[in-house]
Amino acid sequence: MTSFGENLKKLRAEKNISQGELAELVGMHSTHISRYERELTQPTLEVIKKMADVLHSSTDALIYGNVEQQAKNKLKDPELLSMFNKIQSLDKKDVDVIKSLLNAYILKTDLQEKFKK
Repeated sequence: MTSFGENLKKLRAEKNISQGELAELVGMHSTHISRYERELTQPTLEVIKKMADVLHSSTDALIYGNVEQQAKNKLKDPELLSMFNKIQSLDKKDVDVIKSLLNAYILKTDLQEKFKK
């Protein structure tokens, strides 16, 4: 799982904002940003909110990583993760069909579990 510091550094780099610029926009000294990125200290929730606003991001992306990183953290099966990534490139109609198939399978297994008891 990526850390807050890694997520902050990545989002800051993607926006092409220096530590000094981010610090100025958030209203703090640049050494604080450096310490956050090096995992020496943790910001308050208020500071995280300010940084998310400046970086045009969500607090979740700062804390937990982007959606792709969160999926990698939760899906331990690399083949399944690869399949889900490929599904995202399909058109909406095909994605809806796949969702329906998954929902039907999950419902079936839930019902089987219920009747086993």
